[in-house]
Amino acid sequence: MVLICADPSEAVTAFLLSRLVTLRIDHRILDLRVAPEMFSVESSLRDGQLSGSICFEDLRVSFDELTGVYFRNVPLDEPGDETGNKTDEPYPRIDPRIAAVFNSLPSRIVNRPAATYSNRSKPYQSLIIRRCNFKIPKTLITDDVASARTFYVECNGDVISKSISGSRSAVQRISERDLQPVGAMPHRPTQFQEYLPGDNIRVHVIGESLFAVRIQSKAVDYRYAGREGYARTIVPMTLPETICRRCVRLTKELGLTMSGIDLKETPSGEYYCLEVNTSPAFPFYESPARPVVADALGQFLAQRGEQA
Repeated sequence: MVLICADPSEAVTAFLLSRLVTLRIDHRILDLRVAPEMFSVESSLRDGQLSGSICFEDLRVSFDELTGVYFRNVPLDEPGDETGNKTDEPYPRIDPRIAAVFNSLPSRIVNRPAATYSNRSKPYQSLIIRRCNFKIPKTLITDDVASARTFYVECNGDVISKSISGSRSAVQRISERDLQPVGAMPHRPTQFQEYLPGDNIRVHVIGESLFAVRIQSKAVDYRYAGREGYARTIVPMTLPETICRRCVRLTKELGLTMSGIDLKETPSGEYYCLEVNTSPAFPFYESPARPVVADALGQFLAQRGEQA
């Protein structure tokens, strides 16, 4: 049995649920919108083995019944939503009972709550990315205008700014006017990176399996291509074997079972890793008529076996 612990009305979760129904995969839903008093957790640890159950509404799900758990606790601000709307709480609260169980169960968990936190610090995540032999763009994190202007010159004016945290923001191209001494910088560190030409690549890793697509767009941030007046194409692709191995290794290094890895392939054929999404919105990157990632995820969760 697969347990879906999420908001079933949220777009990504709803899409996965529809595929589980189509694939006839037995599953139950633990709706994270319900009040804590509406469900209970019973657990015990004996000889290093966790046992117990989760009870909600009129259902009781034993840990022994579970082949896998899909855990998604995110704000409703999803990639693909081009409104740019922000939520007041970028990091939703996690019930500590649920977090404790999902961090400890030997079943396949996509993803354990503790493993999702790396995305809240892009600088920390970059250290792990480099450890896995990926190149990263030239980067500066500062709240000093003079330092930012020096970096801008070093990069020949090809600079973007982006969020340091997991709070979602649109990637923006920086101009010299943005770096004037008066009022140019907010009173907090900003992450600047050298803008790399080339195609964006999104890689979804599920266990040992890998699914890659090439995204071609003239927009700086392809997620908002329509808002910027540009077209966007997404097509499946095959990555070099060395890059595939690095993606799988990076996923494991971050303690994840599933990841959404953002790469950039330059015109010279070099691959750079930009960041790793620990709760990827995979439907954005595949055709509803051929949902290979969703189906692979459902089948992965339905197979009994310990998480790698």
